[in-house]
Amino acid sequence: MNHSDETLAYQVIKGNLAAFEELVSRYQKPIFKVAYRMVGQKEEAEDLTQEVFIHVYQKITRFNPAKKFKPWLYRVAVNTCISRLRRKQKVVFLNYDDALTGNVTLDAIRYPSPDKNIERHDLQQAVHQAVLEMPENYRAMIVLRYQLDLTNTEIAEVLGITRENVEVRMHRAHKHLRRILLGRMAEGRFEYEVQAGR
Repeated sequence: MNHSDETLAYQVIKGNLAAFEELVSRYQKPIFKVAYRMVGQKEEAEDLTQEVFIHVYQKITRFNPAKKFKPWLYRVAVNTCISRLRRKQKVVFLNYDDALTGNVTLDAIRYPSPDKNIERHDLQQAVHQAVLEMPENYRAMIVLRYQLDLTNTEIAEVLGITRENVEVRMHRAHKHLRRILLGRMAEGRFEYEVQAGR
């Protein structure tokens, strides 16, 4: 029987390890995507994914089964990643198969020839690198919106802030990302048109 996330979480609280394994199975890949986009290294993202689920298991008694599980899980994931980033001095970007992580596309970016896969790939890499240079709070906003495709309301629920606050932070994150990309254009590091973020 296909139980809801909330039912499984309740069963975990009651000590059902199989229910926890099912939650891990459901969310291991999305959590890895969040971690990879936040830290930029495959091995560290794998380590962070395990750390997230350890924290989830340790904190599951704090979860209210009357509420949605996914926002609570993503909040644990984002907080875990931010904590790791704050302990680090520098993040190094390592590319690997985009098919595993999915493509991040931002409406703030457009390229003149979408049919040119090499240009598209180069732009995606430039965006990924730029995101990694952003402060962790802005980085989280971009990852939640474009990697997980969450709405402002859902992001507000994940971060425990108001929808209005999300809109302000998202606007600032777009401006910051745009500034980085324009700087790269000025340096001649790639030749794409960058539009103002929404």
